[in-house]
Amino acid sequence: MRQFFTLLFFFLSAFFMGVQAQNKDGAIHVPDTLLSPYIKITGIEISGNKLTKPGILLRELDFRKGDSLATFQKGKKVDFSDRNFYPGDSSELRLRMNYSRENLINTKLFLTVDLSLKKISNTQYILLIDVNERHFWWLFPVAKLNAPNFNEWLRDIQWSDLSMGLFFSDNNLFGLNHQTSIVALAGKSWAVALGYKIPWIGKGQKVGLTMTAGYSNMYTVEYSSVDNKRQMLYAPSSSQDFKLGAKLTLRPGLYHYGTIHLTGDYIMVSDSMFRLDSNYLAKFKKKNISLSLYVDYYYDSRNCQNYPLKGNLLRVFINKVGLGLVSKDVDLFYYGIDFHFYQTLSRKWYVAEMVKAENSAGEDAPYYYQLNMTHGKDFIRGFDLYTLKGDQMYYSRNNIKYELIKPNVKKVKEGQEKNKFKSIQYAFYLNAFADAGYVVNKFTTANPYDNKFLMSWGLGIDFVTYYDLVIRFEYAFTSIGTNGFFFGFGMPI
Repeated sequence: MRQFFTLLFFFLSAFFMGVQAQNKDGAIHVPDTLLSPYIKITGIEISGNKLTKPGILLRELDFRKGDSLATFQKGKKVDFSDRNFYPGDSSELRLRMNYSRENLINTKLFLTVDLSLKKISNTQYILLIDVNERHFWWLFPVAKLNAPNFNEWLRDIQWSDLSMGLFFSDNNLFGLNHQTSIVALAGKSWAVALGYKIPWIGKGQKVGLTMTAGYSNMYTVEYSSVDNKRQMLYAPSSSQDFKLGAKLTLRPGLYHYGTIHLTGDYIMVSDSMFRLDSNYLAKFKKKNISLSLYVDYYYDSRNCQNYPLKGNLLRVFINKVGLGLVSKDVDLFYYGIDFHFYQTLSRKWYVAEMVKAENSAGEDAPYYYQLNMTHGKDFIRGFDLYTLKGDQMYYSRNNIKYELIKPNVKKVKEGQEKNKFKSIQYAFYLNAFADAGYVVNKFTTANPYDNKFLMSWGLGIDFVTYYDLVIRFEYAFTSIGTNGFFFGFGMPI
């Protein structure tokens, strides 16, 4: 524990030398005094969008040119955390400007967004939108660990376990928020993948399309578990996987979304892998071909998608793995619900909670297709060195956090706040957390932590910076008697 806080002390001390603080991602600017109970937005002027087309910004506004917005109502208390606003509500103007700014930030096209008003008359104003665009194209090296995960690799660092490659992306093609990317890596494992995303197509701009393709040849594969410890095969071409995907994203309202995702998957395992676990794939085969359909609906009112502090996310989903059209190798069905809640308690205190439940139709799923509560976004903290897989999973993560360092900008030189590379956005939050989870696995007795209520708790610090990067430093205790320091990437909830 002492090593954890020593590491953080030196990291923070080095980082904040010479810091000059500025506002993190912009603000709204509303006059303190407005002489009319309603104002009309007679025009909209945009600046700073050197590449992005104006229509991309206008579609994110919570109001339109010509709308009238309430400015105040005497005797009515303003609740700026309430997203339900009505004509006559004293907070309507400020709320709708704030939601519009949050929507623009959540496009992930801009580093900063400022909204203000220019007076034409007592009842008529022009909305001014000033943005600072992100850097949109990237080319940089990437590394893949030929290890179960980052925290296990840290406990026995072997640099030869890295597969290296390059990643290229352009996140605003034609100024229309089209995104394209390609990644390739080689080493013990090698892979190539590419994708193209059109965020919104058609006259209504309410449907998006994403197309992906990828091939991987893996050296490291988790083929089974004993005592909830991963059983790993380290051998060339342990598994090969080719995927094609097409996804439709629906957006009938500003905060309402839906997804329809069709995926074709061809996976093959080596002879060595098959001998270790003949039930790794479906029907005791060395290769599986499947066409799968994932559908969800979600409501997302979070103020910032990469690190939200207020708002809600509710998602319901179904996932049919194997449609029986191109092959009858796989026939599995999953469904679930996912709820995230974020609230501001005071100027520096916040709470965040999430609950997820996912179930299957009760089949004895092969190991490759089992639900996994220790992978990707499905996890409870402190169990990084274990594997928890089964046919049902239920878990909750909970944080209370304190703003150690408010969102700021560290400048290299005076006057360079808007330079994409000579200023760094950052914020630090201290977390106290408590997680709980339960994995149901009715088909094996080899793992004592399956079918058992598990808990963890501890302290952590989140480092939040540009381009949606969140790095977590956490010390966790668990209900199975373990404790330790862990790194994490991505928001905790």
